[in-house]
Amino acid sequence: MSIIDIITPVFMMAVMVVIGLVTSKMIDVSVETRRFISFVAINFALPAVVVYSIFQLDFNSSTWASFAMVYACALGLTWTGMALGYSIGRSFHYTDMEARQLAIVSGCGNTGFIGIPLITILFGTEAGSYAAVYDAGTMTSVFTIGILLLKPGRFSFRQLTAILNTPFLSLVCSVLLASAGIMLPMIFLETVNTISGLAAPLAMILIGLLIPTITSANWKMVKTGYKRFMGTAILVKVFTVPAAACLLVWLLPIPALLAKIIIVQASMPTFTLATVLFERYIHGGSKQLGIVALIATTVLSLLLLPLTVFIAQHITG
Repeated sequence: MSIIDIITPVFMMAVMVVIGLVTSKMIDVSVETRRFISFVAINFALPAVVVYSIFQLDFNSSTWASFAMVYACALGLTWTGMALGYSIGRSFHYTDMEARQLAIVSGCGNTGFIGIPLITILFGTEAGSYAAVYDAGTMTSVFTIGILLLKPGRFSFRQLTAILNTPFLSLVCSVLLASAGIMLPMIFLETVNTISGLAAPLAMILIGLLIPTITSANWKMVKTGYKRFMGTAILVKVFTVPAAACLLVWLLPIPALLAKIIIVQASMPTFTLATVLFERYIHGGSKQLGIVALIATTVLSLLLLPLTVFIAQHITG
């Protein structure tokens, strides 16, 4: 993969972010509009990416072993980021709840909304299926450990129902059908492939639309009391966790394609649902911290993506 091949998708996604930002400046983009874009991306475009990529795989024992490897790495890297975020937060004498928030934004990446379409663009449709498995590991962490951090108390298996979102259900159903040798009609797969092309543009445009929602008061809050909070989130999510992923794939006998997917997914920014979870479970100014962390880590992740892919290429040979 040449440097042009690496830079081109990053440039394309950056342009889409700018389109969203410019659009928000020229017209009044309502909350409902942003919800519409998010709904279409999550419930139609991302499942289409997952379904199409799964049906490009040749299922055998090696495929299942690869799925298990990617899922385990996703759990381990997400938990590592969360543990680092919480530990650093407590060392900075933040309150326990603020340290828990820092754990969420430091460890949980946007491996679905951004990661799946991005990896499909970079490494092909087959890679999209493994990216979806990695995202399943991230979501498992979010709706188990993540919810326990934000809502201290006994674990309830009812929390796991939140994992049953459309992309995850699409992954499970597609894997079951494809592994059983049941093929979908070509006309359906071609339609799904067309819809999957909406995933990356919608995700990036939504990021652009979210940027103006950060008010001057939000930035002031970060500058006056949460500089180290945001600095830690960026350090752990954008630099430390990807570095841990590089070390992991270097030490373990992981196939080259899977290694690249793991490294790139580990470098994804803070996941979009952080703002929703903060608003739901925490009272106060927590939602703003989630939005600022989302935007800051997204910008830096995209800027560093060419370097991340280059390092992944170098490590995997």
